[in-house]
Amino acid sequence: MTKDIKKSVKLNALMLKEEFYNDDFINHLTPDIELVSYELQKEHQINGLLYIKKQTENTPNWLSNLQNISEKKIDELKNTSSSAVLFIKTPEEVFAFTFGYGKFMINEARFVQDFGIITALNTLNHESLRSIDLHSFGDQPIQKREQVTKASNINTFGIDISKDILKSVTGIPREGISFRNISGGGVSFVFSHYMIMEEIKDICLLLKQYYKLSNYKTSFSWVDNIRIVKIKDTIDKLNKKLVASLSSKSNSVTVHVPEVIDWNDVIGFSFTRSKKNIQTTLDISNYYKNNPSNYSEKTMNNDYLFVYLTNNLTKQYSLYKSLYYEVKLNQKTYILFSSNWYEIDNSFMNRIKDELNQIPLSSISFPDIEEVKVYNKKKKKYELKLEREDDYNIRTAKLKKYGLMDKKLVKSDRTTTAIEVCDLIRTSKQLIHVKHRKGGSAGLSHLFAQGHVSAETLLGDKNFRKETRKVLKKIKQNTNLIPLNSFQSSNYEIIFLILGIGKNELKDKLPFFSKVNLTKTYENLTQKGFDVTINSVPIKSYK
Repeated sequence: MTKDIKKSVKLNALMLKEEFYNDDFINHLTPDIELVSYELQKEHQINGLLYIKKQTENTPNWLSNLQNISEKKIDELKNTSSSAVLFIKTPEEVFAFTFGYGKFMINEARFVQDFGIITALNTLNHESLRSIDLHSFGDQPIQKREQVTKASNINTFGIDISKDILKSVTGIPREGISFRNISGGGVSFVFSHYMIMEEIKDICLLLKQYYKLSNYKTSFSWVDNIRIVKIKDTIDKLNKKLVASLSSKSNSVTVHVPEVIDWNDVIGFSFTRSKKNIQTTLDISNYYKNNPSNYSEKTMNNDYLFVYLTNNLTKQYSLYKSLYYEVKLNQKTYILFSSNWYEIDNSFMNRIKDELNQIPLSSISFPDIEEVKVYNKKKKKYELKLEREDDYNIRTAKLKKYGLMDKKLVKSDRTTTAIEVCDLIRTSKQLIHVKHRKGGSAGLSHLFAQGHVSAETLLGDKNFRKETRKVLKKIKQNTNLIPLNSFQSSNYEIIFLILGIGKNELKDKLPFFSKVNLTKTYENLTQKGFDVTINSVPIKSYK
């Protein structure tokens, strides 16, 4: 009788991919583990197998620190870990249930990658979420966890669906779901359930049913937009395509500095095998010039991008982390960005392209950015360098008779730091934000964020407008360009000017995540009444 009493059991479930259904259970575990297998009791008529990892006893790493100050030898501190995986095979699916540290026995590549997150979203009450884990790609990829003290809906967490990837979620089950303490992310769905273990076969049927539901699309359809690729086999295939493109010197690969830096301090760039050949522009073609004939993945992983600064410092970045690459594999679109591969939903990709096409090009003509000669005191010789961003702004302001607002910081109670209103301002109320294209996705995302924050702060903060008028007075511009009262956003055009690329190829050459950030900025600012346009200028070579 005792064994028939239902108890609360915590389960961590994974669902095997269909193509591995007929493989032996042991193939779904990581290799080189000492295991003991156990058959299941035949009376329960469950097709499955239990694997237990043989226990080993280890001392904790910090024991030696304590032993150094202890009078006697410490024998009581030992680490042991218990790990088990239970496989259950139904007529349609194979499920794995891990116990203890059993999740580290699993070969995740063989399991459905979104089973955990989708099953959780299909079984949770979307108005009663407790916590979420996100991967956000703004200026730089960021991992973050958001928690609330009271169960809330998704709007409470301030998610930006154009930038944030939902990794895991925890919450309260919706009505009609008998599971409790639900959480899910990636391949794993974790829950508690009052049951006897003989019911595990019925639990498998429920899990398959819950995964196949489409409830999540009510509030979370956007989770399908972008997904981080974690499967080694897929990453290996994508890296092979990347290596093939690098080997053939394809222009489909671009290179960027993978962090936000001060571009005014940059002298030039070089790569492994041509470190002394410093170029003023960051271009993949300069890397290709010195590629070995037997180019391989090992070559790519061992190569570096070098960035030379005016203070005689040199920064180096892994080439792999500095590459940006879009590619198709099995009818799916993948993007390499900051050493991570992302799978992009094709409909989302097309939507971003359509939204980008709606953003008008500015009709204003700007001067090209120039290559200039700079004297290197250490090397005692002149070197070519791409015109500094601030020098370009000074030259353009003088040539076009614009107000120079670059580096004129204005404080606001609504922002954590003082901000630039813009880099250049025209008498016709156009606020121009300028950034080198060579900054890549991080720099461009920073550009769009800067223009967004500035415009919103001008619209909503009277004191910020007051301080901006003081700056305008100092640079001898009409203070009425920014009225203290009755600020009308419809009177202003926000222009994003990107240096180092021709206008005809501007939209196509933007990295995908910069396209996402730009379309989001355009949507937000135009909804507030601003006109938003983009523009670019090519590089004028030194003669």
